Amino acid sequence: MTSTLANAQTIEEEVAKKSCECIQMKVSTYGQISKAETQKCVSKSGDEVLKSKDPQEVKRLTKNMEEVVERLKIIYKMVEKCLPKTDSN
Repeated sequence: MTSTLANAQTIEEEVAKKSCECIQMKVSTYGQISKAETQKCVSKSGDEVLKSKDPQEVKRLTKNMEEVVERLKIIYKMVEKCLPKTDSN
């Protein structure tokens, strides 16, 4: 049943989950994370998720640049939730 649920995740959810895991590792090591490091986590996670998919599915997912940009917006919105809170003083 767990594998069925894992397969039900969207690409965006998978990338966001891996990105948050990467971010949490860096935050626990350094106590904070830069915007550049956050972007590296998202990029690396996206690569890992796409490499785990069928090449035909990857081609379908990445052929339209506008759709890729929209997916990235969704991913970053999800990832924002796992970023450490900062004081806005």
